[in-house]
Amino acid sequence: MKKVSLVDISKELGVSKTLVSFVMNGRAVEKRISVEMTEKVLLKAKEMGYKADYLARALRTGKSNTIGLIVADISNAFFAKLARSIEDEAVKYGYNVIFGSSDEDSQKSVQLMDVFLEKKVDGLIICPANGDEHKIKKLQNAKIPNVLVDRYFKDLNSNVVVVNNKEGAFEIVEAKIKKGIKRIGFVNFNVGLVQMDYRLEGYKEALEANDILFDKELVKNVSFENIEENTTNAVKKLIENEVEVIFFANNQLAFLGVKLIKEHNRKKENVISMCSFDSYDFMDLLEVPIVYGVQPIDLLGKNAVELIMKQINSSTLVCEKRILPIDILEIK
Repeated sequence: MKKVSLVDISKELGVSKTLVSFVMNGRAVEKRISVEMTEKVLLKAKEMGYKADYLARALRTGKSNTIGLIVADISNAFFAKLARSIEDEAVKYGYNVIFGSSDEDSQKSVQLMDVFLEKKVDGLIICPANGDEHKIKKLQNAKIPNVLVDRYFKDLNSNVVVVNNKEGAFEIVEAKIKKGIKRIGFVNFNVGLVQMDYRLEGYKEALEANDILFDKELVKNVSFENIEENTTNAVKKLIENEVEVIFFANNQLAFLGVKLIKEHNRKKENVISMCSFDSYDFMDLLEVPIVYGVQPIDLLGKNAVELIMKQINSSTLVCEKRILPIDILEIK
């Protein structure tokens, strides 16, 4: 069977081979080719079964038109949606995305970076694990394009796309305080990750701003390892401590904790409500009063791809931090 070429695609679409080449080599934006035409070329290439020789092209042009993406856990809805957003945005530039999960393990994260670099990716979008800063610094010294998304390292000047973690947590907790609630428990995750530290700060500042004393006994920290057992134990201790609300630092913790809260509420008169910094699509189906944050995942992906493409297409690496707001929703 004859291998499909760029000429074949151009003839099918009635456009020049040069235009098709620009699109397939990720230069559509640079050459001011419209998004509609770019998508048309990419769709036709897929329909015709075009297969680019990425390694040969990488050796010839210095670019593979591939981005490596490392997330904490692709089975988590947040990271799954983020990966899809990044993949959809990268296609507009004629790029493919390969990805893997670090499981919040720095050793695994670093190994994935090395594997992707061996595959000649043009850049890396990374949700870094604790301990990755030394590897990130090496990437920067080697001028390898990279963007940190969802979290970053305070002492490392990097390209970063995150949400306003402290402000978001503050607003979520204060929404409960304004209803007269004072005993608010907090289940935090992987202390040391910058976004989780900021969410804890937002929690504390909301208490302070409303003249509520911070009680360290109402803060429980869980790790990624044995997360289900750890979260269960944390929630049980907070319920024993007679909290009125439990604030979960992310959606995975909220998902694991909601069952225990519902069981408690069915048996006891002191109903416990909950807060979550992240959301699931089914939040509005819960039978528990909840205030939760909705992160702009599509915008996180879009901005991450914009920043990585700026680096890939530039001879200098200029660091930029983009902080996006979250929406706060309430179900009574």
